[in-house]
Amino acid sequence: MNEWLYALYCLSGVLFFYLVTSACLRGHDREVDDQTSLIPFADDPLVAQRVERAIGKPVPAVKPDAAFRA
Repeated sequence: MNEWLYALYCLSGVLFFYLVTSACLRGHDREVDDQTSLIPFADDPLVAQRVERAIGKPVPAVKPDAAFRA
C-alpha cells in the first residue's frame, strides 16, 4: 500500500505542476514571444534590418546608450 501512496503523491505533484503552468500561461500572448525573440537584434540597426528582411517582421531597432556617449 505504501507504493500506491507514493505513486499517488507523485501523480498529484505532476498534476499540480500542469495546472499551475497552464493557469500562468492562460493569458499569454503570442505577440510577446515574437517581440522577445527579436530583442537580441534590436541594438544593432544593420542586423535588425537584415533580420527584418529575412523574416518579414518589423524589428524595433534602437541604438545602445553607449553610442550616444561617444
